[in-house]
Amino acid sequence: MPTENERKYVLDDPAAVLALWPHTDWSEIRQGYLPGYARIRRQARNGITTDSFTCKITAAGRLIEIETVLEARDFDDLWPLTTRRIHKLRHTVVDPAGLQWDIDLLMDEAGHFYWAIAECEMPETMDAPPAVLAALQPHVVYAVPRERQTEFSNARLSDPAHAAALAW
Repeated sequence: MPTENERKYVLDDPAAVLALWPHTDWSEIRQGYLPGYARIRRQARNGITTDSFTCKITAAGRLIEIETVLEARDFDDLWPLTTRRIHKLRHTVVDPAGLQWDIDLLMDEAGHFYWAIAECEMPETMDAPPAVLAALQPHVVYAVPRERQTEFSNARLSDPAHAAALAW
C-alpha cells in the first residue's frame, strides 16, 4: 500500500497561478468526504471524466492512501452522502527531479477562487523536495511545516472560513 508523503505550499493570487499554464492543462474536480476516512472525486479534463474512491488512514506511524477507480453510477449514488465538499481546478506537473506537483485552486459556491495550494508528492524517505517547482517559486507565500499539514488538508480547506482564518 502506498504511503502518502507530501509537502504543501500556500500560493498567492490564484488567478496569476491559473495563468501559468494553458486552461486546457487544468482539470476540474468535485470532491466530497464520506463518513470516516474516505472521499470520492470526480475529475474532468478535456471532456474526459474519471471517478475515484480514496481512503487515507494512519497506521504504524505512516499515512496509507488507498485509491481505486469508481464507476460513475457509484459516484452519483455516494455524492449525497458526502458532508464536506470541494470544487477546484488542478494542474499536475512532474518536476526535473521526477516529483509530482499538484496545484489546486479552490473555488467557493459562486465559482470564485478563494485559495491556492501546491502539494509535492515524494517518496516515503524524502523529507522535502530539492526545490520548489520553478514556475511556482514567485507565488509561494508559506511552506507548510509537517506539524501543520492537517490544518492545510483539502478536507479542512473545503471550508472557506477555515482557509481565511489560517495564519503563518
